[in-house]
Amino acid sequence: MNWFLHIFEIFIRSGWLIITPTLLTLCGMAMGLRFWDSLRSGVRTAAAIFGLNLMVNSLGNSLSGVIADIALNHQLALEVTDAGWGASSAIASASQINAWIVPLYAAVNWVLLLSRCTRTLNLDLWNLWHVSFIGAMVERLTDSFAYGMVSAAAMGAMLLVLSDRCGWRMGRYCQLAGVSVANGYVSAAVPFALAAEHLMNFIPGRPRLVLDRSPEPQSTLASPVAWSFAIGILLGVLAGRDGYGILQLAMTFGALAFLAPYLGQALSAAVLPVSEAVTGFSREKLGMKGNLYLGLTPTAALGNGTVIVVTLMVAPLITFLAGAIPGNRFLPQGDIVMLPYIIGLIVLICRGDLVRSLLAGVMVSSVMVWCSSSLAELFTLGAVTANAEAYEQLGTISNFSDGGNPLAWLAVQAGSYGFAGMALLVVAAITLVMWNRNRIVTGADVGVLRVKRAKFSRSEGKAASRKAAAEAPGAAAPEAAPAPKPETEPAPPAPEKPE
Repeated sequence: MNWFLHIFEIFIRSGWLIITPTLLTLCGMAMGLRFWDSLRSGVRTAAAIFGLNLMVNSLGNSLSGVIADIALNHQLALEVTDAGWGASSAIASASQINAWIVPLYAAVNWVLLLSRCTRTLNLDLWNLWHVSFIGAMVERLTDSFAYGMVSAAAMGAMLLVLSDRCGWRMGRYCQLAGVSVANGYVSAAVPFALAAEHLMNFIPGRPRLVLDRSPEPQSTLASPVAWSFAIGILLGVLAGRDGYGILQLAMTFGALAFLAPYLGQALSAAVLPVSEAVTGFSREKLGMKGNLYLGLTPTAALGNGTVIVVTLMVAPLITFLAGAIPGNRFLPQGDIVMLPYIIGLIVLICRGDLVRSLLAGVMVSSVMVWCSSSLAELFTLGAVTANAEAYEQLGTISNFSDGGNPLAWLAVQAGSYGFAGMALLVVAAITLVMWNRNRIVTGADVGVLRVKRAKFSRSEGKAASRKAAAEAPGAAAPEAAPAPKPETEPAPPAPEKPE
């Protein structure tokens, strides 16, 4: 059995920069694309994601520094220390579940695909350690490897269902048809984004505030660059920096908002051949209503400036609100670098609406901060067991991304009730999966998009037919609708002026 796990370990150790183009090439060929076209698309996609990663790393480093200065300047401190994402990675790596997570997740994914319970084939194998972290936390709590594996499998199935809620939205908002996100902690934000959408829809008129997504916005007020620059100045003032520091911070955030749409366009163009192959394969070979989705890294959703703007808004808000959340002992600082990935998924679900995205971002961040505090003791035990030298002297620790993952919190709560809790978790996962299958079989999950496209097509068709009839030589003018009869007789027409 060791040789079986060793094969997956060798593949994962090659890194996402090798895994992504390899899997995209194989998927493209399996769906009828030529080898060189598949390889070219896979390599270009990995290069575009690499550029987006550089952008978000720069954003995260600048943001974490300014948030630390804000917390210090305003004397904001809580009991639980933010140990960063490296602590949860250490917990996952120290567990035996991490060695099994790829074959376990692949088996769950293929079973759900073949039974039409999901549309997503997740290729983001590099980030599966976020799922193994959930299993490792349950294993640490219950001292049971079996319970840890069951919780990881159940959460993996739930993540695929949440991924299906993002697929057609990525095609509509990010121009990435046939692509979705099924990440261990990012996908947990999907229910909050959907809730914010529904809440805002109750407002009469359903008002929307959407910034321009194009690289060259027509209006300054609709430009993410201008918004990011202004928010950067405000954050610099709150952090107590001098004039040069404030301008440097504002220019950094403005420049990142300027670069984001160009990188998003590069990713969209790179993945297009595989995306078209997925669409053709779904319709012609499988006869599906809608597309299959290839699960990519959440970095794929970061290609627009609105993500930068909302991230810069949510980060200081949650820093000031952390102390007011009942029962919270955790203040996010170092792990705030993971916030843009969560906001990226929220923005695409809210279709770029600034108010809805901000509402959803504050909601999910508040819940994640509270979950980080709730799981702090178990998190500390796992981190110290994994690497005592690095984490033993930090006291009680947690982090924002994995320690605050609501799915991890649910799994730990289920594990605390032993067999009954695990059984309930499995039943919940199966119920969610069967609900998703019913929507896939009936096409209900793509029904909204299909209706909107149909309405758009009919209006386009009517306009085109009217234009063709008017431009046709010798064609009669279209018959006008009869005018309503006036209450008084109209005045006689004026005589024509003689030539």
